[in-house]
Amino acid sequence: MKKHFSLLLAAGVVLIFAVGVSAGDLGTKGKAWLDPHNEPAAINVNGKWHEKAWGRVTLIQAQGSRDVTGDGDGWDITGVVSGKQVFLLFSHHGKVNYSAQLTSEADGSLSGTYSRGFMNEKSKGRSMHLIKE
Repeated sequence: MKKHFSLLLAAGVVLIFAVGVSAGDLGTKGKAWLDPHNEPAAINVNGKWHEKAWGRVTLIQAQGSRDVTGDGDGWDITGVVSGKQVFLLFSHHGKVNYSAQLTSEADGSLSGTYSRGFMNEKSKGRSMHLIKE
């Protein structure tokens, strides 16, 4: 009985560690993905946006800041504005599920692509077009 309890306890510790590692996705990999995009913000994306597939997306960007937070379709959003581009991470409980790279094309419009996980040079991405409400 004592041996079974020890094995069960060890399995629980491994499971907790695995969940903790994936939950750190936003803080570690997310920061590394966002950090290279460090131009001063040339746009402000604060407000409510809409995208056909994503529904309503709320972005919060304080005046003069590059940092973006928000929510949409059940996701927590973290990101940065770099020049006229916006880089967003869509996460749930700290695990990044999607990333997006959008460019301001006209007043009230952001267009670009999103991918599952972290986008990179090899990511094809799917189209994303946010319209300001």
